Amino acid sequence: MMPDSIQRQSQPIPLQDSAPANLYFGGSFDPPHLGHTSLPAQAAKALQQQLDLPAGSCRLIYVPAARSPHKDTAPTADHHRLAMLNLALKDLECPWTIWDQELQDAPLNPGEPSYWADTWAIANQLLPNTTNRFLIGADQALSMHRWHRYTEFWKSAVVMMRGDAHDIDTLIQSLDNLKVWTPEDLNHWRSSCLTLEMVPWSSTSIRNQLATNRQIDNPQKNTRIEGLDPGVQSYIFEQGLYL
Repeated sequence: MMPDSIQRQSQPIPLQDSAPANLYFGGSFDPPHLGHTSLPAQAAKALQQQLDLPAGSCRLIYVPAARSPHKDTAPTADHHRLAMLNLALKDLECPWTIWDQELQDAPLNPGEPSYWADTWAIANQLLPNTTNRFLIGADQALSMHRWHRYTEFWKSAVVMMRGDAHDIDTLIQSLDNLKVWTPEDLNHWRSSCLTLEMVPWSSTSIRNQLATNRQIDNPQKNTRIEGLDPGVQSYIFEQGLYL
């Protein structure tokens, strides 16, 4: 039997609570969409099976980025992104929490990007006696060698892939073509891939739809946007975001 703090699903779990495994998922979440909830939940279940853990023992830890070093513009205000992420996660059927370490650190380095290497070092200091992994997409795997201090953490990555082996083979070949990774590294990358039921949504496409739907002369401005939680969409309209 897992502790009550691990079994809870409808509210965030304190980061300090113990869990056999933690799967971190970083991003701007600007705005969060259904892919941000469904894919990590699939990955948590798959990781549980891979580690031979009981159901509900892998916790999702969402890590909103202050400012990504891979993006040129600043994200929507922190308090809005946190509010939207809480709304998006409220019905998630697995243990979860939101860890705002990067948002807390941002005022200490104004205007500077947040680096995953720093966040990951803190995560392992806070929770040293558990299995810690972080979730990325295939595109991030291909750019991993350009991440700041990537050699410190890349082996903890779990890669989301579409549900067929060919895509994994293609990814490994593309990684090999970079001439960065050894054969042993490539074998590790292959073992880190999880096949998931991928979704078509992105924050960029949803922001574009929101901007269109908010136009005064658009009669469909209140139309339900596919891929966006209704509560998140209502919050966006109420707060006047993404005009």
